[in-house]
Amino acid sequence: MNRAEDLFEKLSSGGEIAIDELIATRKAEELFLDFKRSADNGTSRRLHDTDNKNFGKAISGFGNAEGGVIVWGVDCSRGKDGADVASMKVPLKDAAGFASRLEGAVSRCTIPAHSGVRSFAITSAGRLDGFVVSLIPKSNAAPHQTVAGLQYYMRAGSDFVPVPHGILAGMFGRRPQPDLGIMKIVTYPEIDADAVSFDVGLAIRNNGPGIARDIFLTVMCTSMPCKVGSLAFDSELQNWIAVQSLGVHMSHLSKPEVRLPPDSQLMPVQLQFRISPPFISDLVIKGRVGCEGGMPHNFEIQNSVANIERSYRGIMNAKFLNVLTDEQLARFPREVMNIEDEEEMPIHREK
Repeated sequence: MNRAEDLFEKLSSGGEIAIDELIATRKAEELFLDFKRSADNGTSRRLHDTDNKNFGKAISGFGNAEGGVIVWGVDCSRGKDGADVASMKVPLKDAAGFASRLEGAVSRCTIPAHSGVRSFAITSAGRLDGFVVSLIPKSNAAPHQTVAGLQYYMRAGSDFVPVPHGILAGMFGRRPQPDLGIMKIVTYPEIDADAVSFDVGLAIRNNGPGIARDIFLTVMCTSMPCKVGSLAFDSELQNWIAVQSLGVHMSHLSKPEVRLPPDSQLMPVQLQFRISPPFISDLVIKGRVGCEGGMPHNFEIQNSVANIERSYRGIMNAKFLNVLTDEQLARFPREVMNIEDEEEMPIHREK
């Protein structure tokens, strides 16, 4: 997870409390963060022309750089050091509607459109007014030109500034860059006495337009829900140099002849889980993936020990009552790993 994605996650999960904290600490606009008031406070059924223009500049500026976040519904004032800082809340009258209008505007704000833009409404229970947080990640389709004004922008400090042709050529005249992410591939579980075992493969996928070389993956298990021995690593060594330390940290580096083309994946390691009582702590596994010339990304697998024990008891009780279904058992690894359905590709073993 990069800086912009991390900021978006904190704001969208923290809600209005996180917005209040930005104002209380007089958070300044910066390379990854921009505050905006809506020109009509989000009252119209269509996105105001000024909001549409500002949104297009932000998509171009953040998308052409390292990404960023817009917080809609917060006003700025000039601080003592000359920086624009969050000063007061100016809630949008219909936050969810405003977020929907932003989503609809993405395709017509820039050329080419930035498919990775997301907007999230923050509201209190039973109320329409609130705030919207927009994530504009770094784009693999850059450079993006605004439809309004036909201009290219980049983020410089706390401003979006037009990009001169010479700088634009230098920024995007390079070869296409790889962009690596993690896919979680889950096997069908097996039950042996009081233990449920399954594997989770960590596959590295190249989502960028360039070929990846010198690929690396690090995995660190900082907390396991069960006793020692509930996790093991199984590494593929034909294409990888693997180093394991203390049984909880594994690092992989691809061999010089290995290259990963766009829309392809390699799986250097499988995590082998054995889930059984007693349950003692949360599950926390952290990792980092990247390659030469590509932006590295962090990932995390975590779940509470209470959730894991609840899933385990459900499986074992159903088995005891002879009502355990294949579908229920197949869901168990996803429940333990706290994996959304769209994040993984289940592989079923022969039972």
